[in-house]
Amino acid sequence: MTTHHQSQPTLADVQATLRGATDIKPAKRRRIENAFTSVWRYTGVALRDIPATMPGLVKIMQTIEPAAHGIKRATVTNMRNLVMHGMKHSGLVPELAHYGEHRKPLSPSWSVVMSRVATLHEKTTLWSFVHYLNDDDLAPSTVSDAQFDAFVKHLEATSARANQHTLTRATGRYWNELRVRYPDLKLQELTIPASRLRRHSNAISDFPHPFQNDLKIYRAWLVGDDIFDDNARDRSVSERTADMYVRRIHRVVSILVAGGLPIQKLTGLHVLVEPDMFKRIRTALQAADKSAQLTETFQTLIQLTQIAKDWLRCDGEHVQRLVKERKKIKKPVMVMTDKNKKLVAQFDDPETTKRLFKAPAEIWKRVKKDSKLSDRTRLAKAQAALGIGILTTMPLRLGNLTDLTFGKTIILRPGGTSSIIIPMEATKARRAIEFDIPDYLAVMLGEYFTDIAPAMLGCYPKQLFCRTDGVGKGFAQVRYLIQSYFKEYVGFHMNPHAFRHLCAKLILDNDPGAHTLVQELLGHKSVETSTAFYAGLSSRRAGRHHNALIQQTMEREDAAPGRRRKSGAK
Repeated sequence: MTTHHQSQPTLADVQATLRGATDIKPAKRRRIENAFTSVWRYTGVALRDIPATMPGLVKIMQTIEPAAHGIKRATVTNMRNLVMHGMKHSGLVPELAHYGEHRKPLSPSWSVVMSRVATLHEKTTLWSFVHYLNDDDLAPSTVSDAQFDAFVKHLEATSARANQHTLTRATGRYWNELRVRYPDLKLQELTIPASRLRRHSNAISDFPHPFQNDLKIYRAWLVGDDIFDDNARDRSVSERTADMYVRRIHRVVSILVAGGLPIQKLTGLHVLVEPDMFKRIRTALQAADKSAQLTETFQTLIQLTQIAKDWLRCDGEHVQRLVKERKKIKKPVMVMTDKNKKLVAQFDDPETTKRLFKAPAEIWKRVKKDSKLSDRTRLAKAQAALGIGILTTMPLRLGNLTDLTFGKTIILRPGGTSSIIIPMEATKARRAIEFDIPDYLAVMLGEYFTDIAPAMLGCYPKQLFCRTDGVGKGFAQVRYLIQSYFKEYVGFHMNPHAFRHLCAKLILDNDPGAHTLVQELLGHKSVETSTAFYAGLSSRRAGRHHNALIQQTMEREDAAPGRRRKSGAK
């Protein structure tokens, strides 16, 4: 990182100014000094390279993962607050001149506004905006976009929240909802900042109606809705697999439109399997894909070929032209990606593995003992603890994990052996999966089912992963939940699917030849899949085993008694 221009103060400048200040008590000065030192120690970035601005401080503090350093998140928060106090006392950051000061009491008109909010979330979201306006002695009816824009700039310069844009959008949305619910407040409508989320694909509804209908009929054919249809598929697929096939087609047509193809030309799936269009798709996918997506490209081209052959019933010559074009892409080798290899390699550190194994119990302890948690947070923490515990011991695919249902796939047997049973039709390899739940995890699941969840839902939960209204969560929500708490308690980002690679690593590290055990644990169709996919780590295991043999040989030689020379030898 390069040094900032001298005209822009840095944390090093703030630190130097504080050392000469006389208006700070010695004890507080020491605490602030320790906070500055901790920022450098935990980030590895010199203070002279960190700008003394709130955006600069927030950005650098986001790089600190408490679990990776063996500290608590509250420690990082206290560290950041002390640095902000230092920035304020130095006088080099005028935006923080009023940081930590008590806000003015709300005026009667603003008290009326806050009394009308519907939920706690609305209240906490609008709190900063309302107090900002109250401090400037503005009346609620006079607030317009000008004041809202000024508030947004004020937040960027003074707040330590990482998701400022999300907060300001929610503030504007709740304000407008309050305006509609209570016309007597005479609030003006605010312009909500545009979302920063980028749409990388066209919605299905954007495409011509014939294409939408064709896609709907194709999906029904995949799952076998009409088994008496003359064109019925020989073997139906699961709902999840059908959704995956539809997503692939959606991705293909979105890439084509982004590449300049007029959307009106997509009048049906037959357009995608025309030889010239198929070639265009192959080229476009190759250009768009990264190394980790080569398998997906290959499978997409196979799927389009099957559409031509089995669904559209194209003639043999037509299908052969598609096959010839498809073979220009070599079949991807079944190996772990470099990204996943580096991810799994982090568990070579015993401390990292220990943090993972302890995480479920530590999260569960917070769930049971922290009385300050909201229902929403308590439910999320309980589900995260169970999700991480299940993935660590029973490496399910994310779809199967999301669908876990009490009494159906989760069988709790108090006093006996509880189980997780995934039926054959719900698995990718069409093989039933059954696991015995470890005792400690069965106890947690029992407490969740009988005590924790009912206290918030008002009834026993059906699905393991559900919202506070009892509705089941989608796999994207479950993935985000597990990733977030894994990062907080273990110290880095990890996708739920990577738990499968981790379980294979732990087994093979202990027994390098146990590929059959890996096959059974992960539910692969054949042992060849397991052997090929995890062969890339074999050389490291072989090297460690070889080094251990050398070390054992050396230890035996050192322990052996020295040879005595025969008497009379010259």
